[in-house]
Amino acid sequence: MKFMKQSIFLFSLMVLCVKLINAQVKNDIRYYSLNSVINFNQAKEGFNTQLLFTEAPKPASEKMVIYNYPQSQNTNQIKKTSGLLPNLSCGISFFGNTWGGSTPNDNDMAISNDGYLVSVVNTNIYMVHTNSLSNSVSKSLSAFTGTLIANHREFDPKILYDPEADRFIFMCLNGNTSATNSLVFGFSQTNNPTSNWNMYILPGNPLNNNLWSDYPMLALTKKDVFLTVNLLYNDSSWQTGFVETLIWQIGKKQGFAGAPLKTKLHSNIRYEGKSIRNLCPAKGGDKLYGPNMFYVSNRNFASQNDSIFIVETTDTIGGANNSINVKVSKSNQLYYFPLGASQPIASQTLATNDARVLSAFFLNNKIQFVNNSKAATNSLSTVYYGVIDNPSSASPITKGYLIENDTVEFGYPNISYAGLNANDFTALINFNHSNKSIFAGLSAVKADGQGNFSKVFRIKNGTTAVNLLTANLERWGDYSGSQTKYNNPGEVWVSGYNSYRHSISYPNAHGTWIAQIGINDSKVTMSNNDTQKALTPQLAVYPNPIEDMVSVSFELDKADELTFKLYDINGKLLNILLQTVVRPPYNTVQINLNTLSSGVYFLKISGTKTKEISKKIIKN
Repeated sequence: MKFMKQSIFLFSLMVLCVKLINAQVKNDIRYYSLNSVINFNQAKEGFNTQLLFTEAPKPASEKMVIYNYPQSQNTNQIKKTSGLLPNLSCGISFFGNTWGGSTPNDNDMAISNDGYLVSVVNTNIYMVHTNSLSNSVSKSLSAFTGTLIANHREFDPKILYDPEADRFIFMCLNGNTSATNSLVFGFSQTNNPTSNWNMYILPGNPLNNNLWSDYPMLALTKKDVFLTVNLLYNDSSWQTGFVETLIWQIGKKQGFAGAPLKTKLHSNIRYEGKSIRNLCPAKGGDKLYGPNMFYVSNRNFASQNDSIFIVETTDTIGGANNSINVKVSKSNQLYYFPLGASQPIASQTLATNDARVLSAFFLNNKIQFVNNSKAATNSLSTVYYGVIDNPSSASPITKGYLIENDTVEFGYPNISYAGLNANDFTALINFNHSNKSIFAGLSAVKADGQGNFSKVFRIKNGTTAVNLLTANLERWGDYSGSQTKYNNPGEVWVSGYNSYRHSISYPNAHGTWIAQIGINDSKVTMSNNDTQKALTPQLAVYPNPIEDMVSVSFELDKADELTFKLYDINGKLLNILLQTVVRPPYNTVQINLNTLSSGVYFLKISGTKTKEISKKIIKN
């Protein structure tokens, strides 16, 4: 027994040494060495094995607890989208990330001043230059991380664009136990995200207390990157396994240079002895701010409440005034625990999870933020919009508004600055929409920071109901993406949930819709529908490998004359299989290839409005 205890101790010590071997600790500051440099264009797809539907809504044996907290007596004034502000406009709008076998899709996006756009979801990363949408490239998260990770289980990706460095920052989680969990960071070496990235791995169990990191949120100041994560117990859900929220403060200069990454960890963030949950960092409005960073939180499991928590980290890493301040503000408008949203399939409700703050930005001494809520008048899922004045003061003032609708349900909002000058507090709020007669899609609304709104602008409806899980609660989030175009004030790019038919096997899936939104008609270049690509990326070949018959399923935005050509492995044209006008939206072509010998072939599809798409077919 004594020998066994010594062995266990030595093994635990060895594991701890392995976890810290890449980090040097000095004065509570940790340095993490560069792990590798990865070129996105050259990253190769491996087996890319996916556990389908990796995030179920909640275990069937677990009952959600909705808490009743005391709150102040508020006037509880309801604010509907009244259409007092001018309407929004839409420029470029297109389908981005396809479904990759996991739910939810966890949308996030970033766009450079030059027009490079990066969109991430739970399984893949999509890159395109907005001047040439037909030249997009998409790879799995496991291909991007490559040999950097041995046990591929990437999820919850986030992406940021730094307008001062003109570079991108990527991160995702990997592994969902304390033994396997890590934080993967990538810093682009140039403003071209398809080129080289400096890659780092940080520990997901940094306190070495058998906990793992979940639900990352990311924002920038002029000097640092700020990451918040929730620490969870092993073998517990995100609802009941929560222990505390951590803040990682990371030096971005070192990341862009490939130098050892300078980090500071902030823990034990509490109010009245209880850990504050889900700290949402407030990004910069029209530019980066700093060195301080603000965070917003609330009582996300409350049945209804008015408490808004404001946390502030001060100074840069290692600075003399590097500390944390915590305070609470009472909003004049209650927020509510949200219910699931309906969709045109009665058996499958769309989950809204809880009322946590999902996005925020800071500008001119105001924080504007958004979260899920329930409408006070009809209990439909909706968006809560809050404005905090003087967040650094001893008594910040918070005003809130519910963006209600009589029939359509809203969820998973994001918010970005959309103003034109220092005195303009206009914000663009994008969110998912759905109801019993409208398939899940993407919408947006404009707010002015004083309780006035434009009409809700419906960017894109989905094309089918979502039905992926055996439970009756489909995933609808957990995020949507949004970023102001820093060099063109008044222009915001958004990404969100879009239901669509992925393939014959999965006709009720979800992908990503991406759009360029302007606060008025003059702020975006309006798209010409005739130049938009007709054949969207969701093309599927089934089965593959084949014996004789193969089915090719695809979706069209508009009618197009398509040509189907078959080539051998050497690029020799074997046959023009079909040339015909094809109507939108869904189509399936069956091809009999029983005369072919065993080998590898390529099916190439092109059209008058469609750049050629190639699919490899393996004949047994």
